[in-house]
Amino acid sequence: MKRLLIGFFLLQLLIDLAHSVTVFPFVHYGMFSQSLPRPDSIPVFEVTVDGQRLRAIDFSIYQWDMVQTPLAAAEQQVHTRDFAFDKEKMSSGLQLAGLGGLYRTVAPNLDNAAGTATLFPQWYKTYLSNLVGHPIRTVQVDKAWYRYTEGHYLLLKKETRIAI
Repeated sequence: MKRLLIGFFLLQLLIDLAHSVTVFPFVHYGMFSQSLPRPDSIPVFEVTVDGQRLRAIDFSIYQWDMVQTPLAAAEQQVHTRDFAFDKEKMSSGLQLAGLGGLYRTVAPNLDNAAGTATLFPQWYKTYLSNLVGHPIRTVQVDKAWYRYTEGHYLLLKKETRIAI
């Protein structure tokens, strides 16, 4: 049992190393040691339910993350054609460690089912309905880009991502 636990910990370290220079439970100091340039614009998902825009102030931080995170994940999936964007790194890392058979075993489970992106809007509507605690008739999600200038946010552009 002790060897299995140590083996699992080492496997987790290898996967973390294949993904980045940060290895749990150790954090690389460099990730906090430099300032980042100010972005040109800030992208925001604006969610409107039954004609009323959802506001972060009306939710706990955990609940607001539950509103926003699926939208960011779905967008990443569309751009990368898959959410598991680092499969190549994982494969090469496990091959290097002599665990290529393990990757071949789990690889089929790393791909999303075909059509996942087209099913997302209806899933998100049902998900939001459960989150807000009542049935929802309409959902609209816009991605808006803002620029902060002279003490206020200026809308640069807005694109509708979901309208059901």
